[in-house]
Amino acid sequence: MITRFEDLSNELLYEIFDYFDICYIYETFSYLNNRFHHLIHYSSLPLNLSFSLMSKTTFQYRCKYIVLPNIHRILSIHLSNLLLIDYFFTSCSFDYLFTRLESFTLSNVKSENLISILTNLAFLPRLFSLNVTCIDKIRSRSFIYYLIISLPVLKYCQLYIDIWNEDFDYLIPNNRYSSLEYLTIGTKCSLNELCELLIYTPQLKRLSCTLSASNNSLNEISQIPVCLNTIHLQLEDISFDEFQWLISSFSLQLQVLSVSTQGDIEFLEAHRWQQFISCQMPILKKFYFQYQTMISGLLVTPEYYYDLMKEFNSSFWHEKQWFFTYQHYKSNDGDSWITFYSTKPYRWSRYDFHEVINQHHETGINLADEVNFYNYQTLAQYPIQFTQTTRLNFSQGDITQHPLFISDLTHLFCPSKITELIISNEKFRFEHLLLLVHEFPNIQFLTIPQNILYLSLPQTHTNRLIITKNKIMKVTILNQCTLEDIQILLRWCPNLQSLDIEVQKENLQLIIYFLLSRSTKQIHRNRLPLSLDFKNISFWKQEYNDCISCRNKKNFNSSIFSIPCNHHLSLLCCRNINYKMIEKFRIMINKEKLLNDYAIEYLDEDMYLW
Repeated sequence: MITRFEDLSNELLYEIFDYFDICYIYETFSYLNNRFHHLIHYSSLPLNLSFSLMSKTTFQYRCKYIVLPNIHRILSIHLSNLLLIDYFFTSCSFDYLFTRLESFTLSNVKSENLISILTNLAFLPRLFSLNVTCIDKIRSRSFIYYLIISLPVLKYCQLYIDIWNEDFDYLIPNNRYSSLEYLTIGTKCSLNELCELLIYTPQLKRLSCTLSASNNSLNEISQIPVCLNTIHLQLEDISFDEFQWLISSFSLQLQVLSVSTQGDIEFLEAHRWQQFISCQMPILKKFYFQYQTMISGLLVTPEYYYDLMKEFNSSFWHEKQWFFTYQHYKSNDGDSWITFYSTKPYRWSRYDFHEVINQHHETGINLADEVNFYNYQTLAQYPIQFTQTTRLNFSQGDITQHPLFISDLTHLFCPSKITELIISNEKFRFEHLLLLVHEFPNIQFLTIPQNILYLSLPQTHTNRLIITKNKIMKVTILNQCTLEDIQILLRWCPNLQSLDIEVQKENLQLIIYFLLSRSTKQIHRNRLPLSLDFKNISFWKQEYNDCISCRNKKNFNSSIFSIPCNHHLSLLCCRNINYKMIEKFRIMINKEKLLNDYAIEYLDEDMYLW
């Protein structure tokens, strides 16, 4: 009987390794013994690599000892962090040697590097999937499209690239057609821009994009993608006539149509939809629709919208099993809105909780990725389960009037699936945040306002705040913060790897120094302020979260105990700073020997330090 891990068969070990990050497998087992060394280094199994939140030193090591020796084994690469991406392409020749690479994801790449990267991708013989997100805007997407169309075997492409000027310059003529079958354009594009793209993508099967009206006259689609059967459209300033003109070009082959829009009231005319679908979409199987409008109360009353929405309850819609509901709600600024949408199930990426005026109740499953809260009064009795939600966004609403709302959330969501928390509501306090993180223990990404790092009431000896462990790796503080805020944050989040902040100019250098100081001596030598009681949050003689390095080195009779941990912090973004500060930081880092190896970048008034 097998009693030890190393007695497992090679096949079973490989299956176990698949559940872990391959870099951790290399670093943990490579030099355990000869057998594991051979299993890992001489395997022909494909590698899936993901690099995001890590120090520059760690990434350099992994490039040298994991990426470069195994180029022929790499099946997919995911790179996130603009400085990490820069280093990767300067240290690796991205060419035909990546013989097995099928999927490539670039998150937060600089636009100035994008053309050279896409040009190199043309050498990859098996690149089937590409996902690109630009951290800044570009002047035009036309040459980007040209390079993507030129990729020889690409089938899946997702682009999130904003442009400065929304006037579309036509695509550079290309003598070849793209092999693309699935295309997502996550940022706004014009009707003419889309029509041009469709000419060069005859094999396209699925399209998802955000459309805006064209300034110029509409061009006819000279070549229709004969396989296009699924379309997801987010419409901005597009009339029903323009929408119908576009869809009519390939409506006969459509099987799935998803439309989200606002404004043009003709989208709420059920009879027009029924006629359009019956005559021009004979094989349409799934129809998802969402319409949103603000009610002025002067020209059109809510009752007028109610009557229009009732027309979607006819036998035509019921026979196809297409069901709809609506919410009439009041926004926090007092405006009245109506949202009409498909249900059973709800498939839109975002769902909002508002102060409801009138609602046609729905039940069942909601598949939204993100849920936004503007009001908390209806949570306890809400009859919907959000089974796929990963992001919670608390935007507005008076939390003090609904003290039990956090416990109500656990009945609506799957706690283990929530990984991101965004709080812009400044009525939240630290105890609310701690309770949320306790109820949703897998939160890794956190966005908060500065004033959340306060308690509602001071602590007492009988009522002391309990700081529980968490998995938070990335934090963004929305408004200007202080050194005390950062000290509290580091005490609470010892595994913090990425921090995005904005601080006052006079405090910036002090805070940068504190964040980069790795030792107690450095901090005390410069007499940085270290408080034991911050903003009603007492850490005096209280155990707080720390990392393994801190626990190993901690001497409870020394002052180390009062210093927050920053051992994992690898990426720092400081927003809205003057470019002249960059050189000052270089001088300070080098003079004080705060970092041995680092990279610094200034982009759109933000500084990135890695």
